[in-house]
Amino acid sequence: MKKSERKKILILGATGLIGKNLFKYLKKKKLDVIGTFFKNKTKNYQKFNLVKDNFNKVKKLNLISHIIIASGSSKKLDDIEKDYSYENKIGYVKLKKVIDECVEKKIKVIYISSDAIFDGIKGNYKESSKRNPINKYGEIKLKMEEYIQKKTSNYLIVRISKVFGINKNENSILNNMIKNLNQKYIYKYAHDEYFTPIFTNDLSLFIYNLIKKDLSGIFHLRSVNKISRYELVKKINSYFKLKKLIEKCSINLIGLKAKRGLKLHLNTEKYEKIFNHKQKKIEHYLKKY
Repeated sequence: MKKSERKKILILGATGLIGKNLFKYLKKKKLDVIGTFFKNKTKNYQKFNLVKDNFNKVKKLNLISHIIIASGSSKKLDDIEKDYSYENKIGYVKLKKVIDECVEKKIKVIYISSDAIFDGIKGNYKESSKRNPINKYGEIKLKMEEYIQKKTSNYLIVRISKVFGINKNENSILNNMIKNLNQKYIYKYAHDEYFTPIFTNDLSLFIYNLIKKDLSGIFHLRSVNKISRYELVKKINSYFKLKKLIEKCSINLIGLKAKRGLKLHLNTEKYEKIFNHKQKKIEHYLKKY
């Protein structure tokens, strides 16, 4: 069997919100999956420290056909601005060595990137739109994209926006909003920052489809059409009949250190045409919750 047909998949960062769901989903699809962890020891996962460990430490590396890079900072954008040197070391400098090894071993690279590579001025960004990040997180993601594209044509770059889950113990935008609405405080949410959220299970399905069809290049993925934080929290408030008072504000007028793009919604027509996928409303996911 050819290496491209083996589909033995390594998930780098399989204990995070994205990696954990990917691992479970691909296992259900009967794919041979290996996951790594750094701090959160997980049964049947391999320990791998991106900063200290040599990539060749990963077991059965010579059998790997695909690597999904789901690792990355879980910090807030403002914290990345303050500690750029360390975040750059993890998300770019050390990761380059992993990419080099993958290219040498003819492992397909699947990199999960972000809408933060755009400046958020125009919105409705296509895969070919000009990349122009306005914060440090976006800069790291852009540098990694460029390095992958320079080193190999055997890659998938998947750009997404904010990820949400429906499990109550997950740290995601949906859970955080519901938690806040159940407090006695009045929270303010930005009405002028637009994005295209993606559900964890949808992301896993979309990546599985891309792997199965053996596609390469860049793909934008989303679950929900463009929405602002204020619109999203209002829909949550209404759906669960919480009757909480919500105030709106401007995202760049509340003293944040990292700049935010206002119109970061992604155009996902490329993926949708290939797989005949149709968007769902946010209420569809609230019902699951």
